[in-house]
Amino acid sequence: MVQRAKNNTIFTFLSGALVLSALGGLSACATSTAASPAVAAPSTETASAEGSVDDSLSHGGASLFVVHLMSDFDAFKKYFDEGEAARAKAGIHGHLLTRLDDGRVVVHLFSADATKLEEALKSPEMERYLDRKGAPESSLVWVTENELVKLPATPPTGPTFSLYLKLRVSDFSALARGFREKLPLFAEQAVIAEGLHRSVSKQDIAVLHFVGTSREKLETLPKRPEFLALLTSAGSTDELKPLVGADVSRSRPPLSSP
Repeated sequence: MVQRAKNNTIFTFLSGALVLSALGGLSACATSTAASPAVAAPSTETASAEGSVDDSLSHGGASLFVVHLMSDFDAFKKYFDEGEAARAKAGIHGHLLTRLDDGRVVVHLFSADATKLEEALKSPEMERYLDRKGAPESSLVWVTENELVKLPATPPTGPTFSLYLKLRVSDFSALARGFREKLPLFAEQAVIAEGLHRSVSKQDIAVLHFVGTSREKLETLPKRPEFLALLTSAGSTDELKPLVGADVSRSRPPLSSP
């Protein structure tokens, strides 16, 4: 994980993390794949799952998870959209941007290669983005490898919401095995896409990302006894701190074979 403060050139390094010089510049709309329609504005209503679901689970590739704190979302969104060139250089080929109720934003960026992603984050040429107008005040970053990812065969056209969980586990294999077994449980909670991701710097850190059509059902998922049993089987004892918000922008990564 990396923590960056916009107005301070000193970076805090946690768990062997990377220098983050161009976080905002990397958080951009992907152009290597056709972008799906912009996600509808946040809604408290349950939307229907309009995307058909592909039951296969893919493996491989990398994901960058970023939690941004900013005071001006519109300025940040402009900053986000203008980072396309830096995103392309970093090998980012898709994103999902989620807005939380407390003013923070979570960005899930997709890449084919964690090594290339790390090298791009370290690149001196990214420095110029650090103080651009609209940059977030501070950011937390996790670079991960995709262990299991399931995407709908076609993008949803209605509003969607995201649930993010960061966990410390002692048995990642048990977590992965249980993740596969709990796909029907996730579907019960109106989940249409899910991902299990493992930190590249701390092998006991997992990031779970669920996309669903019902915010209420997503908020309920971490409270389900079956879900809690899954975490227990993986040796997770930390207090759960789920992040749930409305998805406000997406660009779809290509589907890969399982």
